[in-house]
Amino acid sequence: MARRTKEGAEETRANILKAALSLFSSQGVSGTTLTEVANKAGVTRGAIYWHFDNKDHLLQALWEQLILPYENIAQLGERLDEHDPLGKLQEMHRTVLADLIEDTTTRQLFQIWMDRGNLGSADRNESDIEESERRQKSLLRIENILRGAVAKGQLPASFDARIGALLLFTFMDGMVSALLLNPKNATAKQDVAQMIDALFFMLSEGNNPYLTTSPGTGNYV
Repeated sequence: MARRTKEGAEETRANILKAALSLFSSQGVSGTTLTEVANKAGVTRGAIYWHFDNKDHLLQALWEQLILPYENIAQLGERLDEHDPLGKLQEMHRTVLADLIEDTTTRQLFQIWMDRGNLGSADRNESDIEESERRQKSLLRIENILRGAVAKGQLPASFDARIGALLLFTFMDGMVSALLLNPKNATAKQDVAQMIDALFFMLSEGNNPYLTTSPGTGNYV
């Protein structure tokens, strides 16, 4: 009985997320009520509150569903016994953008996340705090992987991992926005792959004076 109850709860949660994805994509986050999500999912409004505190938490769950595959790649890159941390980081960047180009659900999730600023004021404040924390966590993860690449000799010993992480993070932010604005670009997949390869080649260039350790401690994200 307990097993069936658990499976039923997981199915309900999955249906709610599926309904939210559909409605957030077609109506926007601000234009969708939790009652509409409940109706589309075929559950009560109370069932939504059993799984999610509010609309922002529902949005956060969609985001976590989106990034899980990329988190797994990043975690491999952070392992001390990983022999190719830079390769794992490059793979993560390629996979994120390839999915954004080729997969409709991934594109919908990214677009919803980009449009989340239309939340109500109370949820918006909480969302802004969580987004700042998420960005800091992502930035530190990239920096840790780059430090691992330095330790493995894939990057120069003088490489500034902080600046490198900021560069990669800013590149990804820009690419996601550009691909969402122009999803039907016929050469996007080839262009993106080439840009990522060029960017990582630039990072590993030993004679680059702009990517050497500096005393700066700025925080730009």
